[in-house]
Amino acid sequence: MANRFSVARALRGGIAIRSLALLGASGMAMIVAAPAVAQDFTTGALVGRVLDASGQPVTGGTLTARSAAQGFERTVPIASNGTFRVQALPGGEYVVTVNPANGEPIENQRVSITPGGNSTYTFRPAAAVAAADAMGPDIVVTGSAERGTDFGNNTGGLALGDVSQLLNTTPIARNQTAIQLLAPGTTAGDSAFGNLASFSGATVAENQYYVNGLNITNFRNFLGSNNPPIEFYESIDVKTFGLPAEYGRALGGFTTVTTKSGSNNFKAGAIVAYSPDALRDDSPNTYAALNERDYAEDLEANFYLSGPIIKDRLFFYALYNPNYEKQSDISLTSNQQITRRSNSPFFGGKIDAIITDGHRLEGTYFRNKRTDEYSYYRYNPTSDELGGYIGTAVDEQGGDNFVATYTGQFTDWLTLSASYGENHDDRSSQPSLNVALVQSTLTGITTTERGFQGNAERSSDVRKFYRADADVYVNLLGTHHFRFGYEREDLTSTEDTLRAGGYSYILTPGYIERTFYQNAGEWNGRNEAFYIQDNWTLLDDRLTLQLGLRNDKFSNNALDGNTYFRSGDQWGPRIGASFDVFGDNRTAVFGSWNRYFMPVATNTSIRLGGAEMFYRQRFAYSGAGAPGTGLVYDNNGNIQNLGPVTGGIPCPELSADSGSLCSNILSDGVQGPIDTLVSSSLAPSYTDEWNIGVSHRIGDWSFRLTYLNRRLGRTLDDVAIDAAVLAYCDENGINGCDSVFTGFHQYVLANPGEDITVRLDGDCAADPRQCEVATLSAANLGYPTAVRNYDSVQFEFEKAYSNNWYLRGSYVYQRLRGNYEGAVKSDNGQADAGLTQDFDQPGLLDGAYGQLANGREHQFKLFGSYGITDNFRIGANILVESPRKFSCIGTYYDFDNFAAAYQDASFYCAQPQFNDRPAFTDPATGRVSYLVDRGTAFESDWRKQIDVNAQVDIPELPGSFFSIDVFNVFNWKSKVDYQEFGELSDASLNERYGEVLGYQAPRSVRLTFGVRLGENR
Repeated sequence: MANRFSVARALRGGIAIRSLALLGASGMAMIVAAPAVAQDFTTGALVGRVLDASGQPVTGGTLTARSAAQGFERTVPIASNGTFRVQALPGGEYVVTVNPANGEPIENQRVSITPGGNSTYTFRPAAAVAAADAMGPDIVVTGSAERGTDFGNNTGGLALGDVSQLLNTTPIARNQTAIQLLAPGTTAGDSAFGNLASFSGATVAENQYYVNGLNITNFRNFLGSNNPPIEFYESIDVKTFGLPAEYGRALGGFTTVTTKSGSNNFKAGAIVAYSPDALRDDSPNTYAALNERDYAEDLEANFYLSGPIIKDRLFFYALYNPNYEKQSDISLTSNQQITRRSNSPFFGGKIDAIITDGHRLEGTYFRNKRTDEYSYYRYNPTSDELGGYIGTAVDEQGGDNFVATYTGQFTDWLTLSASYGENHDDRSSQPSLNVALVQSTLTGITTTERGFQGNAERSSDVRKFYRADADVYVNLLGTHHFRFGYEREDLTSTEDTLRAGGYSYILTPGYIERTFYQNAGEWNGRNEAFYIQDNWTLLDDRLTLQLGLRNDKFSNNALDGNTYFRSGDQWGPRIGASFDVFGDNRTAVFGSWNRYFMPVATNTSIRLGGAEMFYRQRFAYSGAGAPGTGLVYDNNGNIQNLGPVTGGIPCPELSADSGSLCSNILSDGVQGPIDTLVSSSLAPSYTDEWNIGVSHRIGDWSFRLTYLNRRLGRTLDDVAIDAAVLAYCDENGINGCDSVFTGFHQYVLANPGEDITVRLDGDCAADPRQCEVATLSAANLGYPTAVRNYDSVQFEFEKAYSNNWYLRGSYVYQRLRGNYEGAVKSDNGQADAGLTQDFDQPGLLDGAYGQLANGREHQFKLFGSYGITDNFRIGANILVESPRKFSCIGTYYDFDNFAAAYQDASFYCAQPQFNDRPAFTDPATGRVSYLVDRGTAFESDWRKQIDVNAQVDIPELPGSFFSIDVFNVFNWKSKVDYQEFGELSDASLNERYGEVLGYQAPRSVRLTFGVRLGENR
């Protein structure tokens, strides 16, 4: 019987990533899936049932789970119906011994626990295994903790218990986003925001990221996180929908990571991954970039050491990662070569202390400071030669992060945990030489004439968090697992930003536009949440109800320390159910309804609740000659011989240009009174979601079909209220409003599409009523309600690891439509979460409803591996994705409308190929524009990519391996990004409109060599 419990049968019905952990299981037990129980971010649970030889539940006895790595034990009673549970187990392998009150013991059974989920097992003695084996190959035998086999689970996404195993078997980039993009319904976001993923229709700035329970999300604009390198990961859980109540502050998805820990065995290793430029192809050239001269090299080294400090009680794990990258490319719009060198040494460690069995203390620290040095050199496109040095910009980010967690199991029905942690992210961007950026539209496209960077800035973000959770188990009309807790985050952001050289410039055929920007100070905020979730299992474990409720509270302070936004109680139900249709743990139907809330980014506090100075001036050209010639610059790159200023608004009194005229004032350098900044009825953004689906498992295969519906219920954004105030003044006979509310004077954080109640920020001396609290109707404001509708049908399939191969894939059909992308804006790369230009003027919403940037109608993903021999494996990763839809962005057709001052920011476009669209004429100039609805102008190519790898173990050096990964093996060149602006900033036609700006990444090769000592001891 010792060989009967094969890998094939042990893993039937689950994903194969943790398969090797079950090789040692004996034939004394058979493992069958049972309903799930909710767990937290960092631990899992072992639950299930013990049956006797006749297949009946045993009555009484004990079950002991011993950690294979750290040696601690948990012993729990077996209930009268044969069920058991061992909660709050750290991820890893466990050896289980079952001692029924009556019957033969079941010994030395290996099981695997994945954090954030549940391993569900049924143990039977050897005689029952033999009887079950005679039933044929369709008997479902499960030894995996993967979500696909949790019949009480309504969550979508991807859960991996062993990230290293995935990297060993699948060609995948060594970063978190690459793993996220394996999950159904995830899409790569716009390159303007970096390497980030969109989850289920939300923007890349609406996700949350946790490491060992510490929130490392960038809370300034929600773009990405303070991630450690992938080698630090033990497990990762990517949730794309159906979030339980303890998961919040995200409208998109949620990613939780647990890091590696030490064990009773000393282990050491080195993993070195090298991607040389010599084995990388180049993309085709574009009008903006000479891609044939690109250079890219990446060397990632990981050195780790782990083991016991005190055997069975105290353990350590440490990782050092001296990463190095070099990239170089030539820009044809600036005629510059930009070379980036990255130096980002990482150090991280984890301490695990077993105080007594059932009580543990964990501490994690990592430092991920990153420095990117950008060097700029002149390039002559005529001679194809590099010229002199222009300057260098040094960007820094990252910082120190730590979290400590205590977990105590006080009885078999009560577990308590508490955590404290800090997340630090210090950023700076310093140009040297510190010179002004001068751009030009004189040649028909936007080019850089002088300088190389727009801003000089220093900033920091600090998060301090406190968390307490409790798990209570009750038997009452079934089995209840109540989980409830409280979490608080105290947030601090500091900022000091101004234009490099003092100003920035744009040269147009008619004028020179000069921009001034400066902002500095400290801002604070707080996020709090209470939650409770009941996983109620009844009807002989066939029906599981998930009854959850979350209460979020958000508050944000302005520069002066006063709170300008306090959300109050925001109640988010999390309600789901699943039903084992035939009672055989093979077929389940499930569904859930959930509401998610999003806090306000501190970027909003900095820009709206600060003393930001932001204005523009327009000057005529001075002297004879063509526009742009004969300009004189000072040592800071500022233009000295500007002609007369043109514009009709007095510049801010506190500015250096006070007494002159401005063409546009966006902020006057004075913090507005709190009640002028925010609508008194402001409420946070939320999304409603519901899903329904069915899952089925047969033999080694499992299948899942889900319909997902998401609707943006409300958003908050800054809106200009000047037009509505002028109407209000006319209606109420208030004098002098025209001289104050000139279109851009008062921006208010509000819920678009709703009435706004706010104190007017007018000239009190001219008329006191200019400073009264007013209610501006939604009709006078003219802003529509924000709409973002996401619908998808997701089909997933999985072949568990057996006979040396596994396979997983998905097909997703999705529709993403609306007039608002979300927290960030892919059309123009705007990263101002909560302050996008979408609702800055009503005219910018004309034609805005359409297909949004993160939508891909069809998406097919497939990945897996095959072991040719015990020491040689091959793998593949395939993606086929339908096109992205693009627009034609131009200037609002009526130059007298406030929206026209935003220049190329509307869906009106003068490109003549759209003359079949509705035409609009500027009354003053006769200029004709066409309304081109969002996403209807043209589309990108289908994206197709096949990545392959091969890995060989080196028997002569146990624990060592060599692998080669080839990405985009056929070097397909799909066009994925285009020039979407049909007009330039001066409203002239953009001759480059519709031309390609970016291709999918070209073919590249990664070579990896690894040595892992002590892994098999």
